[in-house]
Amino acid sequence: MKAPAQARRTQQERREATVRKLLDAATEALIEVGYANTSVQEICARAGVSHGGLFRHFSSRIELLIRVADDVGDGLLQLYRRDFERLRGSTPDELALALQLLRTNTGSRLHQAWFELLMAARTDRQLHDALVPIWKRRDEATQQLAEALLPDEVRLRADFPVIVDTLVTLFHGEAVDRFLREDTAAEQRRMDWLLRLLQLLLANP
Repeated sequence: MKAPAQARRTQQERREATVRKLLDAATEALIEVGYANTSVQEICARAGVSHGGLFRHFSSRIELLIRVADDVGDGLLQLYRRDFERLRGSTPDELALALQLLRTNTGSRLHQAWFELLMAARTDRQLHDALVPIWKRRDEATQQLAEALLPDEVRLRADFPVIVDTLVTLFHGEAVDRFLREDTAAEQRRMDWLLRLLQLLLANP
């Protein structure tokens, strides 16, 4: 008896599958070998796609890496939402949960790809100019996500956007420091201090 024939993928489906392979390969390369070594050759070898295949979908390496920045940013926000909604019922302290998940998210393997691009943008003007609007969109999406998830006593404060921006920036810096310095005791002290500070802040609206 013949096995049922698999439906042939459409041209659009094949295109989307190839783009997904290239995005995933470029992301992994950024994480594992860094921005400077994420060459067209490296990406194509990881994706199993020819150079011609890459350039059918992206006009240049930099265009692909800019697309990666958007893709990684969206992925990190989706991961945060998923994890928060999955765990929010397991603890009465949603603020502590929000901070812990923020630390986990900024310290994640996927976030390293974003950091590689940010560091490279310091000296690569084309990358810098392309990442600025992506960063702005991501910042707005982060604020919207925090507003959707965090408890009212935080969300309804007039300084809520500053609180969110400060916490995100702090944990970004901590994640970068962790490339050289791993000190779980110091991280716990920092988290305890942050929670106490926020509790004092919330007690004085």
